[in-house]
Amino acid sequence: MPYFPTETGCNWATIATGATPARHGCKYSIHIPGTPLGKAVPGFSSKYCKAEQIWQVVDKLNELSIVIDYPQSYPINARNIVHIGEDGYPGPNSCLCIRNAHAYISTDIPKDLPAYLRTYLTKIKIKRIDNWANVPLSKGDSLEAEIPIKTREEKLSFYILVERNNNEYDKVSLFSEKDYNKKLGEARKGMWSNWIEYKFKLYGKYTPAYFRFKVIKLSSDGKELHLYFTQIYPKEGWSYPSELARELVEKLGPYLHRPTEQALVVSGASDVETFIQEEKYQAHWYAKVASYLLMKYNWRLFMMKWHGPDFFEHFTLHLIDPSHPLFDPSKEKEGWDLYAEFYKICDDLIASVLNVVDDDNTIIAVVSDHGHVANVVYHIGNEVLEKAGLLHRRDDGSIDWSRTKAVFLAEGIWINLKGRDPQGIVEPGEEYEEVRDEVINLLLDLKDPRTGKPVFSLVCRREEAKILGREVS
Repeated sequence: MPYFPTETGCNWATIATGATPARHGCKYSIHIPGTPLGKAVPGFSSKYCKAEQIWQVVDKLNELSIVIDYPQSYPINARNIVHIGEDGYPGPNSCLCIRNAHAYISTDIPKDLPAYLRTYLTKIKIKRIDNWANVPLSKGDSLEAEIPIKTREEKLSFYILVERNNNEYDKVSLFSEKDYNKKLGEARKGMWSNWIEYKFKLYGKYTPAYFRFKVIKLSSDGKELHLYFTQIYPKEGWSYPSELARELVEKLGPYLHRPTEQALVVSGASDVETFIQEEKYQAHWYAKVASYLLMKYNWRLFMMKWHGPDFFEHFTLHLIDPSHPLFDPSKEKEGWDLYAEFYKICDDLIASVLNVVDDDNTIIAVVSDHGHVANVVYHIGNEVLEKAGLLHRRDDGSIDWSRTKAVFLAEGIWINLKGRDPQGIVEPGEEYEEVRDEVINLLLDLKDPRTGKPVFSLVCRREEAKILGREVS
C-alpha cells in the first residue's frame, strides 16, 4: 500500500528510503522556500531527497548497485554505481530531452481540443514538389511539406516527400534540406522509419541524437497525412560510466527516455497501437539492458523503474472500470484484451530479469508506487483565490505579487509571506494566521456544482499535514 500522497515523486522515494515523505521531502512537484512564489520544480532530483537511499547504503558496503532511471537517483550520489537514464521524472522536457514526441497532420486541429493538448500537434501544408535538387524523374509527381522542428534550444526545418507507387501515394521520405541526396529516413503507410541519427543543439553544443517517425495515416491521393515523430534523445550523456551509453546503443539500439505518454493519445497525436509499440520498444530495450548489465557486473543491488503502466492506465481505465463515468459495457471485453496485450509487455520485462537473477541467493521484489482509480474530480485553481480577492492579476494576466496574499502552487496553497518569499506582503504572526484561516474556510465551503458535495474532504495547515508529506517548519 503506498504512502500518502499516493503519487510518483513521493512513493518511489519512500520505496528507496523507507522514509515518509515528511522525512525524505520528495513529491512530484515542489516549491523551494525563498524562491519566487510562482515557481515550482519537479521533485525528482537526487538533491531534493533528504533521506538515505538504499543504493547509498550499498555504496557504504563498498558494493555495486545497478540503477535504471529510478526517481531521485540522478545526479549521481554514490561512487559504486552503474546508472542508466535520468532521475525518473516522467514528465515532458526531462534533463536531456531535446524534443518531446510530436505529430504533424494535414487536416485542421480540432477547435475544441484543450490548449495543452493542441501543443502536441502541428498542421502542415502538402503541395506539389517545388525547387528540389537531385530528384529522380520517376519521383517528379511527389508531394512535399515542410516539417518545423522546435527543440528546447533551436528552431529548424526538415522536409518530406510523399512518394507514389503505381497509382497510390504510400511512402514518406524525410530530408534535412530540399535535396534528394540528403535523405534521413523513410517509411511506408502504417510503418515506422529507420532510426535517424542527427545533430541537435543541447546545452549549447551540437549533440548526436536519435529519433524515428511513423506514417499513421496517408490517403491514396497523398493529401491527408498524419506523421508521428518520437522523442528526440541524445546518443550519449545518460549513463554512468559515461562510455557505457555508446556501448549499449551499439549493441542494443537507441535509447528513448520518454518515448510517449497518455496525452499524445488523448490529443490525437498518436493512437493506441503506436503508443503500445513505443512502450514495447522501451520495455524490450530495458529488458536487454538489464540482462546485459546483470551479466557484465558483479552487483549487490539492482533497481529499475519503468513508467509504461502508469501512462497506459491514464487513458484506458474507463474501458474496464464500471465506476468510471465513461465506462461502456459493450467495450469492456475490448478493454480487457487491450490490458492483456499491454501487461504481457510487463510480464516479458520482468521475465527477462528473472531469467538472469532467479536463484536462491537473490531477493526479488516487483513493486509499484501507486495504483489507479477513476479520477472523477472537480478541478479548481487560482480562479477561486482570485474571486475571493486573495490573488490579483495585472492587465497582461500575470500575477501581481504586490497585491497577492495566496497562490496555488505545487502541492498546496502558499501564503505570500514577508521575509520568506521574495515579494511577500503578508506579515508573519497575526496577519499570516488570519489569511490561513480565510483560505481554509474558503476551500471548505466550496461545493462541486454537479453533485452539491464539498470539493475537499480535508483542508488543514501545514503543521497539521505531516501525513500529507509536509515537513513542519
